[in-house]
Amino acid sequence: MPVRADRSRGLAPAATPRASPDGVGDPTVTGVDDRAAGTISSDEQVVVIDAARRVTFGRDPNVTLRIGHAPVYDDVVPKLAGEVFVHDGRVFVANVHRSLAFDLRVDGRPLIPVPPGDCHAPREPSFDIVVAGTFTYELAVTVNTERNPTRVIAPGTTVAPGPPTGARPRLTPRQRQILDAYVAPLTGGGAAASHQQVAETVGISRSLVRLECHRIWSELLVAGVPMRTLGDARDEIADAWARHRF
Repeated sequence: MPVRADRSRGLAPAATPRASPDGVGDPTVTGVDDRAAGTISSDEQVVVIDAARRVTFGRDPNVTLRIGHAPVYDDVVPKLAGEVFVHDGRVFVANVHRSLAFDLRVDGRPLIPVPPGDCHAPREPSFDIVVAGTFTYELAVTVNTERNPTRVIAPGTTVAPGPPTGARPRLTPRQRQILDAYVAPLTGGGAAASHQQVAETVGISRSLVRLECHRIWSELLVAGVPMRTLGDARDEIADAWARHRF
């Protein structure tokens, strides 16, 4: 697969995660069903997309994924910029603002503008929502195009070792490099490498490493790898690798 370009230049400060409504489980990962349609991620949070809810994004404190409010207040970003929803099994991105457009970025294609009142559903298995304010904000969307069963194992649940799933997640060369860097200490009995250690190894920003970490988590989920809830996506992808060796 083609390597995604380095997108670290001009990116905004981190988006802010919003806690799960029930207050239970991994604060990084919000919601999951047994056949999720996909995920939407910032560098701070992964939200699972399913037919039961719409995922909103913008500057307002009540949206699901908040951008443009801190540490630098960006009043160019709309309070409610858009929403992501499922219709007829496809993941759509809608622009709900009255005047500002945003773009969708798909590897190998020109930017796809989404003007106010419009929506778009790329057929590719992954794409980015790009919102331009004073800074540029990225949200990564991963789509379960194969409709694989998905599973997140709740905290405190006893899990039998079980056989490897045989899943083969779609990872770009850079994502594979990042995953290898996370899990390298495990072979010697250590803990997974930190985001900062991986950033130094790969030569990209820590913020971009975190976003790629959530892209990797998402690819594992939609490939059918059971993901244990451990409180941090980094630990969860390392745990999944140790159990399934994809």
